[in-house]
Amino acid sequence: MARLITAKGVILKDYPCVSLKDMQEAVGGYIEPVYTSEWVVLVNEEGRIKNLPLNLKVSGMCGQVIVGDCLVMTHREWNDKN
Repeated sequence: MARLITAKGVILKDYPCVSLKDMQEAVGGYIEPVYTSEWVVLVNEEGRIKNLPLNLKVSGMCGQVIVGDCLVMTHREWNDKN
């Protein structure tokens, strides 16, 4: 199951996200996937426009600046949802 990693650094394991609506609610808007070799990270598509706070944990995982609350899942989990 996906993990929700908040901008404040809180990690919620086994976050229930079975539908697109669940995923959008988790990140606070439209989702945009960010792919790494290990993870698919769902971020708020308008996060930078909305000046969401920096998510240090996820930025470190992705090797780029990531803002807002994020859903992190394996490629397999992501492919099963699509």
